[in-house]
Amino acid sequence: MTHFLSVLVLLSQAQATNAELGYRFALPSGFAAFPEGRSQKDMVDCWSEATPVSAHGAMILCVQRMHGVLPREAMRQEDLPATTQLVSFKWRAFDLQGLRSLVSQGGEPAFVLVTQVPLRREAVQLFLSGPADQETRGQTLMSETLASLEGESNWLSASERAGRLGTAAGWWIGIAVGLIAVLVWRKRRRAA
Repeated sequence: MTHFLSVLVLLSQAQATNAELGYRFALPSGFAAFPEGRSQKDMVDCWSEATPVSAHGAMILCVQRMHGVLPREAMRQEDLPATTQLVSFKWRAFDLQGLRSLVSQGGEPAFVLVTQVPLRREAVQLFLSGPADQETRGQTLMSETLASLEGESNWLSASERAGRLGTAAGWWIGIAVGLIAVLVWRKRRRAA
């Protein structure tokens, strides 16, 4: 029953969909289109809280295209600015790296969370920013958004990698058994 209610809640939420990039996700409750955010380079779409929870401003969620697929190489903390920290987010069976920064926006302290999603057609970055007093809620919203994000990945899950490794190992074992059989057959033929 709880799962059924969760599905109903997700279905009642507004959906962000992009057929070209191949994703769909549920927008956080209370978020509405924010066309001004799309003025940044490669921004696909942006949404903002229609009624900000914080007196210091609204949270904003944006999707930015990356013009390529995402490799599995990990970022390193030492390669980042001192004000930026590596964080982790879950998407499907994958642990995605993300970035967390505290910045100042219009003289107010703010947070920025960024993570890259390895979609098959083209990777995208999700940005979530808002007033610093809403950071904990922002992390929850980012996690919920990723949990609802649907799309094919160019990464293989652990079970898919194991399956491919098993298939490759099966081929190599089959080839080896075949070669041994041929050698035994030739040896028996020479002996006869």
